[in-house]
Amino acid sequence: MTSWFQIFAVLLGIVSQTNGYNSEDKLRHDLFATYDKFSRPSQTTAVNIRISIKHFEMDERSHSLMVDAWMSNEWRDPRLSWNPNGYEAIPSITVPHDMLWKPDIAVYNSADVGGNLAYGNVLALLNSRGMIVFVAPAKLHFTCVMDLTGWPHDTHNCTCVIGSWMHDGHAINLRLPDDKPELSLPARFTEDGRNISRGSWKLVDSSIVRKVKNYTCCKEPYITIHMSMLVTRNAPAYEWTVKGPAIGLSILTLVVFLLPPAAGEKVIFGILCLLLDMVYIAFASSTIVLSPSHLPLIVEMICKQATLVIASIVISALSLRVARDPHTSGLPSFIKTPLLALSPCFCLESYKNLASRVHHHPYYPHPLKTDEYDLKENGNGHVYAPEVSTCPGFDWLLLSAFLDRLCLVIYVVIFIVNICKFSAIL
Repeated sequence: MTSWFQIFAVLLGIVSQTNGYNSEDKLRHDLFATYDKFSRPSQTTAVNIRISIKHFEMDERSHSLMVDAWMSNEWRDPRLSWNPNGYEAIPSITVPHDMLWKPDIAVYNSADVGGNLAYGNVLALLNSRGMIVFVAPAKLHFTCVMDLTGWPHDTHNCTCVIGSWMHDGHAINLRLPDDKPELSLPARFTEDGRNISRGSWKLVDSSIVRKVKNYTCCKEPYITIHMSMLVTRNAPAYEWTVKGPAIGLSILTLVVFLLPPAAGEKVIFGILCLLLDMVYIAFASSTIVLSPSHLPLIVEMICKQATLVIASIVISALSLRVARDPHTSGLPSFIKTPLLALSPCFCLESYKNLASRVHHHPYYPHPLKTDEYDLKENGNGHVYAPEVSTCPGFDWLLLSAFLDRLCLVIYVVIFIVNICKFSAIL
């Protein structure tokens, strides 16, 4: 008796499943027998749009923003409604989206010209009232002209414009249930709180607004959805690879003016600084694509720095000529007297002591060439070459040292001004 009851229960379950399957099959047949997916559901179709941002990346070379998002479209198609009581109380079914009429949503400022939103093999949810909920992943690739003035701390306000490609607002009425796109950006943090997410950009703010525009040619309104994203670069490595070398190169030029005025290494060191500046500019050019209308401030800073280095090389060459050329007479008194007076202000006591002595150096029986001195703070020196010269050369050595020290002061002032001017990117 028990076995017959079990067999009956199994058969009853199979019949119930078959009836359910037949009911849904019959429902699908009835709904789509005369359905035309190319015609609009009604005179005016209201479409609710929601956007959920999953990931985004800035393409600096093409000046565009690529956003991976979920787009949710909801609308009502009265042709696809049914009475649940006539179909075993089926409240809703899933339908392949390519079987349905869908609003022709397109990205107006798409960076991929001719490309359409590809939804893939995604199902849409259809309920008995004819309401369709279609949630699909979409890649929004739209243009965003980058202002790289503040690179590597640049911030960009990008806007994606979405709307119906062919229909006006009377045919398809786009609506926004929310005033902000939903953010679902994955973030991964270390134990000390550092964000090690895959993105090199950070979303500062976002908004989504509905705009209605009327043209003089037509009386129909045209509705668009504007999704704005304020993104900033999130690249801590630039602290060391970009800003550190920029400041270091600026400080390095100071060494050119600190070397002795008669040292030939001044020109060599200046050329080395110039080569380093050129390498840095080449690195910046290969790392970023320059903005079409703006020059990055840090590149402008290094270009000005390179100009100062060129000026320092020219000044160093002139200083060497003044200090090393043979001189048969000393400086005129109207030049030498102010130099001797100003020398203590520029910490040139050693050179002043040499230029003040009329006779030969007291420690040596013959006069010395100016480039044979390794001067110390007390004004004494020692010889590293046995060649001789005349005392007037010390006057010109003082002049060369004074010019070097004056240029050093001027460069320090320019350096401080540049640091204040470009402090926003340093």
